[in-house]
Amino acid sequence: MKSYLQEPVAKKLPDASEASIDRRHYYRQFLHGYYQFDCVVEKGVTRSTKFYIPEGSVYNQPTIFIGVPGGNNTWEFMVNSGWKALSDQYGLYLVLMEAADETGWKGDAADLAYLNALNNDISLRPMFCSFQPNFYAAAYGDAADVIGVQSRRNPRAYAAAALIGTNGMSAEEATVLKETETKVPGVSLAEVQCPVWLSFAEHTEAVDREIEYYKTADHSSSETICKGTKTVWLPAEGGDADEYWCAKVVTDTIPYEKCLNKNYGEQILTELFDGIYRYPGNNNGALRKAGNIFERGFERYSADVWGGYYADKRDTYRREWYVYQPQKTVSENNVPAVFVFHGAGGSGDEIADRIGWSYVADKYGLIIIMPTASEPNEVRNISDISTNNIFRPMWNTGYPQPERPEDMRFIDYLHQWLIENYPVDPSRIYASGQSSGGMMSWACAAYRPDLFAASAPFSARDIDIEAKERGEAEKPPVKGSPVPIIANLGTCDAAFKGGFSQAEELINLWCDHYALTKKWEDYSYTDGGKNCSRKEGKLAHYIFETKAGVPLLYLTETDTKAHATWPSECEFVWTEFLSHFAKDPETKQLFYNGKACE
Repeated sequence: MKSYLQEPVAKKLPDASEASIDRRHYYRQFLHGYYQFDCVVEKGVTRSTKFYIPEGSVYNQPTIFIGVPGGNNTWEFMVNSGWKALSDQYGLYLVLMEAADETGWKGDAADLAYLNALNNDISLRPMFCSFQPNFYAAAYGDAADVIGVQSRRNPRAYAAAALIGTNGMSAEEATVLKETETKVPGVSLAEVQCPVWLSFAEHTEAVDREIEYYKTADHSSSETICKGTKTVWLPAEGGDADEYWCAKVVTDTIPYEKCLNKNYGEQILTELFDGIYRYPGNNNGALRKAGNIFERGFERYSADVWGGYYADKRDTYRREWYVYQPQKTVSENNVPAVFVFHGAGGSGDEIADRIGWSYVADKYGLIIIMPTASEPNEVRNISDISTNNIFRPMWNTGYPQPERPEDMRFIDYLHQWLIENYPVDPSRIYASGQSSGGMMSWACAAYRPDLFAASAPFSARDIDIEAKERGEAEKPPVKGSPVPIIANLGTCDAAFKGGFSQAEELINLWCDHYALTKKWEDYSYTDGGKNCSRKEGKLAHYIFETKAGVPLLYLTETDTKAHATWPSECEFVWTEFLSHFAKDPETKQLFYNGKACE
């Protein structure tokens, strides 16, 4: 009989072309089991890694990067440390990082290059749907210090790190971190929050230096919680809606060998990792804490929805969506609602709490609905890996395909479903989203003007890139009642460099369609707000109005922002723009501040 600790043969990842659509279980995780992954660090240099994907897991679950100490059998360490059992219990993905050889981790440039290349590859979803904002590191023994260095030099790598068996930090590293500026101007590496768990055999000067480093970076308060050998520093009150002070510092004076059990791993998981996310709000990753969405009142729904390709409707897909109705609105009627569309690789549940619309819903009494996009079954070759876009759901605003539904048809279904099942005001239904979801928000304004009173696309300046790539002629905006649009791009958005300076065709399309008094060339963009309607803090505003002064197109650019949506921006677009518009569901007449628009 096979021993539980006996290492099975790590399976080879399947070819990307072998992935298949299952319409009945549309968002299933394709892989489960123990896999070998060869990480290409650079040309001619490949390092070994293992994956463990538990059976029955779903998309975008927390991914734990386990630093396996040198000289250990990877499978046995995963079992003995308790992480396999935790993975099976909680549905976690495990990435098992291995030393180059039996001599163990050296902490040199080669080790750091491997760790950074691996972190990048996993973010690209190599045959399973991981999600970078919930990457975490748990490193043991001689892996602890090298992964500690990597995480401090590369702040976006992990949302939190547990360094079990750390030897501390050198004075030289502490100086370098203070003096090295991050990709966010004016912010040093030593000023980036990182929740951390430090376990060590004894206090040394280097260990105490490391503790003080994290306490400063994480805005630790003077109050501590002590239990046995463990001490916890909670963060002081501070931060803002876009980045909370939410990083704990946990220390434990204990040899790392005594930490190799499920109970200890579960403490790390539940006390440090749980609910902490590092979102791409800026180039360091904005740290925020979010609670369990179902405990907060979110509801999940699913139904078979026709994809639109076959006339006999045999191409139905089991689609999913999430709805949040704040308790304060339960006894009300005519509540405004916002469709919130996730970006490529996201899902309705991951977007639910992270970009700020749930906060706006609580504060202003909105219902939000968050659908999950369709999946293109197509091979994707990127960064020396081959994967499939099944693991990267994104919105299809073009035509239906044999194995790809038309998502505009899904929106038709959800719009009617929402009105029938929630006390929604049909005259105040809006659209918003980021990246691929931002394109979907543009598409809602273009192709479904009768359904939406206004739209707010973020981090997008196209209606449908995929449709263009497939050679489909992009449909012009539908004639009829206009849909006011407030759109935002970040000046540090690597996906859309140049901001709105590269969006002349799209902007003038709307300016012409709505007969606005200004056009794209009347402003300059990404110049620090030198030629805009007005500049407020990090926001530059570009306003395009009708002759009557109604702002039907409103563009904003946010300094220092990467490819993302900030929670503060959600509140801004609601209070300053969306909430001012309504549309009669019968006549399709648009109203601005209660007055009919010409």
